[in-house]
Amino acid sequence: MISGFMIVKDVLGQGYPFVEAIASALPICDEFLVSDGYSSDGTYEVLEKIKALNPKVKLYRQQWPKKRTANVLTTVTNEVRRKCRFEYIFSVQANEIVHEDSVPFIKALPRMLPYAETFSFPYLQLLNRYKLTEEFRLRFSKNLPSIEAIGDGWTLGTSKAFERKKKLRAIANPKRLFGYVNNGIWHTYANSGYGRHSRAFYLPKPMFRYWSLFPTDFIKKYEKHWQLFQISSFQNSSEELKENIRDPEKFWHLGAAALNKTLSKERPRYIEPYNSVEKKDHPAIIREFISNPDADHYYVREEIFELLKKL
Repeated sequence: MISGFMIVKDVLGQGYPFVEAIASALPICDEFLVSDGYSSDGTYEVLEKIKALNPKVKLYRQQWPKKRTANVLTTVTNEVRRKCRFEYIFSVQANEIVHEDSVPFIKALPRMLPYAETFSFPYLQLLNRYKLTEEFRLRFSKNLPSIEAIGDGWTLGTSKAFERKKKLRAIANPKRLFGYVNNGIWHTYANSGYGRHSRAFYLPKPMFRYWSLFPTDFIKKYEKHWQLFQISSFQNSSEELKENIRDPEKFWHLGAAALNKTLSKERPRYIEPYNSVEKKDHPAIIREFISNPDADHYYVREEIFELLKKL
């Protein structure tokens, strides 16, 4: 059985498709835990409605630490992760959608590789339909005390306590110690490649991760990043984006170009015709939002609530 989990805080106002993210993961999971950081924008009220509609959904509230560091996300993610009851865990973020074609494959993984402990999947990050980057992320694993969220919560990995224990035990085994020194303990037990303990799998369709889906939500998030990281190019592009907010195709093309200026040099720079995903290839639950000229911000659809009753 599989426990899914997610953290949220004011994601409704930020335009995260969190309702669709939960709905897309529910067919895989036997329970789905959501931890809300005392949202004040209506997020919690939507989650209460979801909980009332589907008994798999377990809802918690947790006050987030005051400090403004990436570690806050890791701390709150691990709090809800520790509440997971079942043999396997699946970490889902509020802007990530499981494609319906991949659902039966992910659900079958424990039977296909019962000896593997951790699994990595391909994640495609998009700005509406435009590609930003793609990478493997470790988000599915056996429910072992040694596995927890690491970094800023973007992936699962081995806990510091587990790594210390393994290092101490390896002192008596020079061959194993040499392997740990060369590869690292995380590489043995929680890498995003290939090994007995940890496996990477191409899914029928990648996981879809949306940096933003709607123009107004994008500008809010974009300007927040400019203020937080003091990136001058963000300020220069913001006015041009606002001028083209009613032209979805031009807006998203400009938005993707603006974001690409700030990405690391190691990230791909997609060229035509490989820089976007056609609407028909996105998860069915999200297609209404792709290049929709009639919507400039995220909205919760009543039909999704009806769907949630059946998942």
